Amino acid sequence: MIRSLFTVLFAISTLSINCLATAAEPLSDKSIFDDGYPEAPPQEQLTLRFERLGINKFRLDGVSNNTRVDFTNRLDKLGTKLMLNFSFTNSPALIERVSHIKVFFNEHLVTVLPIDNKLAVTGSKSQHNIELNAKLMKDFNQVRFELIGFYDLVCQDDFSKTIWAEIDKESAIEIEQQSLALESLLEYFPAPFYDERDNNQLTLPFIFASQPDETTLEAASSLASFFGGQAKWRKADFPVAINKIPTTHSVVFATNNDKPDFLLNYPDVEKPTIEIISSPTHRYAKVLLVLGKDTKQLKDAVIGLLFGHKVMTGRTAVIDEISKLPLRKAYDAPFWLRSDRAVTFDEFIEYPTQLQSQGFRGQPVNLDLRFAPDLFTWRENGIPITLNYRNTPVEKNLISRLNMLINGKFIDGFVLDDDGGKTITTNTFLPLLSDINPNQTRQDFELTGLDLTMKNQLTYDFNFSVAKSGACNAIPAGGEFGAIDGSSSIDVSAFNHYMALPNLHAFANSGFPFTKFADLHQTVLIMEPNSSVEGIRLLLNFTGHLGAITGYPSHRLAIKFPAQDINFDDKDIIIIGKPDSLHHDMSKDSALSVLINDNNRVVNQAIYNGAFNTSDPERVQVNIRSMGKLGIISGFQSPFDSERSVVSLIATNNAAYPLLNEALLINEQTAKITGSSAIINSQGIKTIKTDEQYFVGHVPIHTLIWFHFSDRPVLLAVLSIITLLLISFLLWRLLMLLTQKRLSEGENK
Repeated sequence: MIRSLFTVLFAISTLSINCLATAAEPLSDKSIFDDGYPEAPPQEQLTLRFERLGINKFRLDGVSNNTRVDFTNRLDKLGTKLMLNFSFTNSPALIERVSHIKVFFNEHLVTVLPIDNKLAVTGSKSQHNIELNAKLMKDFNQVRFELIGFYDLVCQDDFSKTIWAEIDKESAIEIEQQSLALESLLEYFPAPFYDERDNNQLTLPFIFASQPDETTLEAASSLASFFGGQAKWRKADFPVAINKIPTTHSVVFATNNDKPDFLLNYPDVEKPTIEIISSPTHRYAKVLLVLGKDTKQLKDAVIGLLFGHKVMTGRTAVIDEISKLPLRKAYDAPFWLRSDRAVTFDEFIEYPTQLQSQGFRGQPVNLDLRFAPDLFTWRENGIPITLNYRNTPVEKNLISRLNMLINGKFIDGFVLDDDGGKTITTNTFLPLLSDINPNQTRQDFELTGLDLTMKNQLTYDFNFSVAKSGACNAIPAGGEFGAIDGSSSIDVSAFNHYMALPNLHAFANSGFPFTKFADLHQTVLIMEPNSSVEGIRLLLNFTGHLGAITGYPSHRLAIKFPAQDINFDDKDIIIIGKPDSLHHDMSKDSALSVLINDNNRVVNQAIYNGAFNTSDPERVQVNIRSMGKLGIISGFQSPFDSERSVVSLIATNNAAYPLLNEALLINEQTAKITGSSAIINSQGIKTIKTDEQYFVGHVPIHTLIWFHFSDRPVLLAVLSIITLLLISFLLWRLLMLLTQKRLSEGENK
């Protein structure tokens, strides 16, 4: 759920931002960075294959005779030539002179392709290279194919299986494009650094003047989490460079006393400042400058940008003041289903017709759902849902259905009303996949249901029946509509929060337990000092990953280098680094020493899967140093608080950081991270599940007892008998006291 209106009002009410247009800029001369493009614009050629673009279907028939392929065009690109390299195979039963395929580009008819039965008989493909008019390109584009198929001029049945054409999956759109000379304006933000028109993975370099300190890393990680939230399913990668000249769209952090070489003559600033310029050497590349007198102002500049960019204009924005931002509440991440009340479907939609389906085989209604992963669902039928839907009248004596699916798997179905028009209300449940009990495995549950630790897709598919009329024709399909009413709702407010940890599946896919508070104000991250650029890149990719999960920047994440005085009380902890770099001279009983020793023990257990186990940190350290390229993700209970957690992302050397980065950026890799530890090498991911589990959250005491003794029936029976005997004894004593009181009152009379 994206509370966009709340975000805008919140930004305006909490920030005072002075936005200065370039023409009115009072700062010193910056003419060397003025937009100027004496060189020819860079050219590039893209090949967009249909399969990669996610075409909705490749097979056309007499009823479902349309399909489309969608593609986008970035704000900073201009398409100069557009080619459709397209091939298809058709049914040999189609009549040549009347059967054909229409091709549309943005609903402009481009060409009509005749059916060639000679090719169909031999099984050959009909290939076509069609030039599309590049002047018709928009931000969001569509190529649509429509089959007009006839197998008989007298007795035609659109439902006949002899009417079909199959589009080749290797078909592609080739685009020649050049870079555009965009103005350096904050109105475009987050474009061109992130462009919603681009469906590819976001790659955005972050450039620092020198080795960043803790505050600079906090500023950078906050900005990375914002871009991760914008990129969502696209994923976001943030390569890191030190004192380099930007060659692509990039972000640069600089203070008055610490600037990269290409900004040495850039004017100093007095307040936190955000500015957009062109790269001095690659002037079609835009540079987002985060500027401040010191590193604290860098962080203020980032926070000003995150919460105030919608009201920023011109090239420069100076943040005069930032009012105190309120702390986020538990489980209130914008992308998560609210836990405090029922949530209507209207709160999920991203475009106006999302809840509507049109046609005999129309596009299904899809909704993305992300739940708090620690919902306590033990012995529950599922997540309750109140469904309201309506449809056009359907044929009597024929059954038309509305099917409900979760993640593409059928879970329920409803017969459509033949009166049509009126809203039908039904109550049902979304079944669950759950790992809440550590003694149960995934095999104990049916594989159809919600996985609370991941993003789920809820689908409603309207299927209309059509009556046959005669031997060789049917009532033509058309005019069928189905709609899920926006007042439909999902309600998880009655569920408690309780979960067994460590659970790296929940960590990798939902960032839990750190994302319990979307701004991460109860999390501290320990990172090695003087990290390599790959280590910093892992930090930024990790916070970008969390932003994609919550939809909110992690601007309150505290980043600390190893030190004697770090306070871990009431904090969840993340560790990023190499094992040997986290050791510093400090007392053995210091909090950090305890944390690092516990981490080494868990990492060692993961590496050797329990075959080698010692609490001697020196021996553990020697063994880890001898390892090759290896990434280890481990979770364990915080030594400082029984309800707090620690997760470490450890690389045995700098060359191992990409293994951890790939685990976050590649969905197939992320899905394999489970258990309490994950070992990542060049051959894949191996997971380990230990018995050292603990629980976080709260449930009523009677439920807690039943839950933890549910897999020990004998012990539960003994406990029940003891409880009954204790209650009986207390009742007996109470009755005895009452009897004695009555007797004593009778004697007194």
